[in-house]
Amino acid sequence: MRKMPLLPDCKETTRLVLEGEDRQLRLLERAGVRLHWRMCAGCARFGRQVELMREAMGSWRRHAEPQESKPAE
Repeated sequence: MRKMPLLPDCKETTRLVLEGEDRQLRLLERAGVRLHWRMCAGCARFGRQVELMREAMGSWRRHAEPQESKPAE
């Protein structure tokens, strides 16, 4: 397991945000990311962009999945 500093730098924050898409971050990882975001507008913006992409992909998947055909009336 990798030892994380209390306050991650931008590179580490970006890595954690992207890893958070695949797994639930540990409490200290989440806290470090949030603390970093409060001091770094660029990384906070990146976090919002990742969230936007997640939501957009979810919408796209819902619309792209074949709809169950309804019985003809």
